[in-house]
Amino acid sequence: MSRRTSYRGLIPWFASNPVAANLLLIMILALGTLEMGVLRKKAFPSMAPNSITISVAYDSGSAQQAEEGLAIKIEDQLKDVEGIRSITSSATGSGVSVTVEKRSDYDLDTLLGDVKTKVDAISTFPADARNPVIEKARRKEHALWLQLHGEADRRTLQRLARRLESDLLAQASISQVGISGWLDPMMLVEIDEGRLQAYGLSLSDVEEAVNQGSSSTMTAVLRGADIYLQLKASEQAYYWQEFANIALLTTASGSVLRLGEVATIRDTFDDSSAVLSRFQGQSSIALQVVTTGQDDISDSVSAARQVVERWRAEGKLPESVELDTWYDRSTMINERLELLISNAITGIVLVFLLLAVFLNLSVAFWVALGLPFIFFGTLFFMGDRFAGLSLNEFTTFGFIMALGIVVDDAVVVGESVYTARAQQGDTLANTLRGTLQVAVPSLFGIFTTVVAFYALSQVSGNLGQLYSQFATVVTICLILSAVESKLILPAHLAHLDTRRQASRNPLLRGWQALQRGADGGLSWCIERGYRPLISLALQHRYAVVVLFLALFALVMSMPFTGALRISFFPEVAGDTISADLSMHSDASFGQTHTALGHLEAWAREADMALRGDAASGIARLQVLSESDQAGAVKVELAADAPYDIAAFTQRWRTLAGQPEGTRRLSIQHAPQMVDALRIELRADDDDTLVQAGEQLKAALSSTASVSGIDDNLTPGQPQLQLQLTAQGRALGMTTEALASQVLQAFSGQVVQRYQRGRDEIEVKVRYPDNGRGSVDAVLSSRVRTPDGLAVPLSSVATLTQGYTRDTITRIDGQRAIYLSADVDKSLLSSSELVERLTREQLPVLQRQYPGLAIHFGGRPKSRPKPRRRCSMCSCWPCSPFTCCWPCHYAPMSSLC
Repeated sequence: MSRRTSYRGLIPWFASNPVAANLLLIMILALGTLEMGVLRKKAFPSMAPNSITISVAYDSGSAQQAEEGLAIKIEDQLKDVEGIRSITSSATGSGVSVTVEKRSDYDLDTLLGDVKTKVDAISTFPADARNPVIEKARRKEHALWLQLHGEADRRTLQRLARRLESDLLAQASISQVGISGWLDPMMLVEIDEGRLQAYGLSLSDVEEAVNQGSSSTMTAVLRGADIYLQLKASEQAYYWQEFANIALLTTASGSVLRLGEVATIRDTFDDSSAVLSRFQGQSSIALQVVTTGQDDISDSVSAARQVVERWRAEGKLPESVELDTWYDRSTMINERLELLISNAITGIVLVFLLLAVFLNLSVAFWVALGLPFIFFGTLFFMGDRFAGLSLNEFTTFGFIMALGIVVDDAVVVGESVYTARAQQGDTLANTLRGTLQVAVPSLFGIFTTVVAFYALSQVSGNLGQLYSQFATVVTICLILSAVESKLILPAHLAHLDTRRQASRNPLLRGWQALQRGADGGLSWCIERGYRPLISLALQHRYAVVVLFLALFALVMSMPFTGALRISFFPEVAGDTISADLSMHSDASFGQTHTALGHLEAWAREADMALRGDAASGIARLQVLSESDQAGAVKVELAADAPYDIAAFTQRWRTLAGQPEGTRRLSIQHAPQMVDALRIELRADDDDTLVQAGEQLKAALSSTASVSGIDDNLTPGQPQLQLQLTAQGRALGMTTEALASQVLQAFSGQVVQRYQRGRDEIEVKVRYPDNGRGSVDAVLSSRVRTPDGLAVPLSSVATLTQGYTRDTITRIDGQRAIYLSADVDKSLLSSSELVERLTREQLPVLQRQYPGLAIHFGGRPKSRPKPRRRCSMCSCWPCSPFTCCWPCHYAPMSSLC
C-alpha cells in the first residue's frame, strides 16, 4: 500500500509515519507511569493561602483590655496598608488573634512584609504582652488519629506521647503532629495566708526567694593567651525537692527557714484550663497526624501505621497502655482512586466490545487504547513541572467526568475511517479522507468544551481554586483526546482491513454472525424508529419547539417554586459522627465534663437500641475537651455495623436533647465545611448589636427548619469587679497594687520559666485551692498596704458582681456579634432561608437600627455570586438574589 498522498499537514504526516505515532504513544505512557509514582495524594486539594494571622499573647484576663490594648492598635496601624480586603480580630483574656484577608489580585508575600513592618512599629503595646507572631494562614488537613489509652496516670501518657511524637516526626513523609489532651507541666508553690503572716512574709517575698535561689544566669568567660575558662554562678532548681530546699529567710538565731517547710510544692500540671480526654472509656492522649502543603496523605498515613506497628513489635508500650489508630482520611482518596480505575477499566472494556460488535476488532482495540494514553498523559501533565496538581477528591472527579467525554472523539474518527475504507478501499488516502472528514467538527466540539471548563479554572477566590482542579484535569484530557484521535489513531487505522472474509474457524464465524445480527438490529432501529420520529418532528417543527421551550421553562421554574431545592454544599455522609458541645459562659468545667459524659452514655444507648442482639456498631469513641465550656464526642462506626450512620445520628440526637447548661449542641455525621447559616451583625454600639440580634434570633427560633442556634449576644462571663474604697486609698493602696495582689493570690504569679528536657516548666506561686475556691475566700482574703500591714480585702475595696464578654470580635473596625444555626434542608435550604430573612426581617432591622450592618456567612455566602459583568448576558448583578439565571448559578464566588 502506497504511503504517498496529496494531503499535507500534521495529521497526514503522522498517518504516513506510524513510527512517530507509536513513539509518541509509548513516550506518553512511560512518562505518565513514572509521574504516577510521585504524584501527591490528598483528600482535599491544597489551596494557596489568602490571609495573614497576627497573634499576640497577653494574659490580662479581660477581653476588653486585650481589645483596647492590642486589637484596636493593630487595626489602626493597618488601615492604610494596600491590598487588604478585610480585618477580623478576636480578643480574649489571653490575647488577640487578628486575621488579615488579602484582595484576590494582590501578592500575599508583599502584604505579609507590609503588615509585619507596620505591626513591628507599634511601641505602645502593654508591657506584659508578648511579641506578635505574624504568619501566613495555612490550611491543615487531618490524616489519622493515634490514640494512647489505658489505665495509666497522666505523666505516663504524656511521656509516651512525647516519644511517639518524636518517632512520627522522624518520618520524612510526616511534617506535623498535633497532641490533644495535653497539659503543660508546672511547678506549683502553694502557701496559705496564715503561714505567711506567722513568718511576716508576703507572696512577693516568696517569689523573690524563689528567683534568688533558683536561677540560670549567663556564663562569663575568662579568656587569655594561656587560659580559657568559663565562670558560672547559678543554681537552677529542676525538681520539687530542689525547690523545697530554697532558703526563704534566716531567723535571728541563725537558723534557715526552707521553702518546703512553709509551702506545699507540687510537680504537677497547669490547671488554668481543664482537660478531659478519654478513648474507649479510658484515660487517653490523642496524636493527630496532619498534612500541609506538599504532603502526600497516603504516605503520611502509611508511615504513621509503620511507627505504630514498630512500637507494638518492640514492646515500647506498658502493659496497661494501648495504642490505637482510627479515622483514616486516606481511605477517602484511595477509594476514589479505586473507583476511577474501575470506571476506566469498565469504559475500556465496553468501548472495545461495542466497537468490536458493530465495526471491527482492530478498530475496537486501537480506539480503546486511546483511554490509557489520555489517562497516563494527564497524570504526566498534572505533575509539578506543568500543572502542579495532586490526586485528590476534585482531580479524580475530573478524571471520572472526562472518561465519558474523551472516548467520543476516537469513536467518531474510528467509525469515519472504517466507513471510508470499507466503501472506497483500504488505502492511506481513504484513511485520511475519513479522518479529515470529521476532524473540524470534532475539534470544534473539543475546543468548545475546553473553553467551558477553562472558564471554571479562571474563577477567583478559594471556590475558584477548587473548581480549577477538576476543570484543569478535564481540559488536559480533552486536549490529549484530540492529539490521540487525530495524530495517533489514524496511523494505526491506516493498516485496517475492512474486508469481511468467510472464516473456517467456528469462533470467528460465530463472531461474524453476531456482528451481522447487531448491524441488522441497528439498521432496523434506525429505519423503523429513529427515521420516522425525525420525519414527524420535522413535519411538526413548531410544536416540537414549543414543547421543548415549555420543558425548559418548567425546569427553570422549579427552584423558584420549591420543587427543587438549591444547596451548594449538599450533605454527604462522613466517616464519623461528631457531637460538638458549647456550654454557657458561666458553666464550670465540671458541668461541661458531666454533659460530655452524658453524651457518651447516650451514644452507647443509641447503639444498643439500634443493634438489638447484634454486636456493637461502635468501633471507637473519643471524648475530648480542652476548654472549660466546650468539648466534643466523636464516634466511628464499624464497617459491619447493623445500622447506617444516619439512623445512629438521628437516634443519638433524639436521646441527647439539650443537656442542662448547654448553649449549643450539634450532632452531625456530614462534614461541616462551613456553618449551614451564619449571620454577622456589625455596629459601633453594643446595645444596638444585642437588641437587633435578639430580634433576629427570635425570628430564627420560630422557623421550623432551624435548630442548634448559637450566638454571642449577651455577655455571659461572670465577673467580680473590685473597686478601691476611700479607706483603701487612705492606707496608700492603688488600683494597680490591688489588682496585682489579687492576681498573685488567686490566679498565681509565674515566677520563672525553665527548660526540663523538651518541656518548658512554669514556676507559679499562689494560695492553695481551699483558700481561693469561692467568693467567700475572696472576701476573707488579705492584702498588704505599702507599709506591710495585712488588712482584709473587704476593708479596702468594694465587690460588685456582673458579667463581661469573654470574647470580643471586631470586623473592619466595628464590633461584631454572630448567630449561627443548623438548617434542615429537607424543609428549607440555607439559600431559601437567607432570601426569606432578606425579604422579611432585614429591612425592619435596618429601619430600626440605622447604623447596623448585616452580613451572611456560612453556606449562603459560599454560593456563586458574580462580582463582574456577566459574559453570558452582560447584566450587572447587584445581589445573589437579583440576577439572571446564568449569573445566578455561574460559579463566580469565593468560598468563605
